[in-house]
Order: sequence, then C-alpha cells, then structure tokens
Amino acid sequence: MAERVTGPYRSYYISASARLVHAHEGKDGQAGAGIYVGSVSLGQGGPDNARHFEALVNLGPERRFATEEEALAHVEQAARDYIDRLLQST
Repeated sequence: MAERVTGPYRSYYISASARLVHAHEGKDGQAGAGIYVGSVSLGQGGPDNARHFEALVNLGPERRFATEEEALAHVEQAARDYIDRLLQST
C-alpha cells in the first residue's frame, strides 16, 4: 500500500492511499491479476491535526488502475475538485 499527504490545497491537506487488490481467482485456481484502488481523506490545519471530517465524494465512474501512481493521482485530483466545489458553495 502506498500513501502520501499533499497540501495545503486551499487550506486542506489531502491524504491519498492506493492498495493492491487481486481480482477473483481464475479457472486454474490462481489469483487474478492485481489492480490498484485508491482512497482519500481531507484534513484542515495540518496533516496531523485531529480535527477532520468525513464525506462521501463521487470519484467518478468505477476506475481500476495499473499502478499506485495512477490511483494516487486520480484520488488526489478528485479531492481537489471536491474542495473547489465545497468552497464555491460557501
């Protein structure tokens, strides 16, 4: 699993992670090909700040990624887009 924290982006820190998951077993009983899935958390005031919030964010259509870097980049951009929408509504 890969994780990284970036920011601040408009006063929010973005904590993105990507983990390798295996598809269902193939007909021969072997594990299926690995794909990466990403997740993201946002925090204000610093990456170690205990004050945080949780929200469900639409990350777009279901996506599978060939590399950790692709998964991290996608969820970080989705978080930035969410922050932009959040701050526009205030």
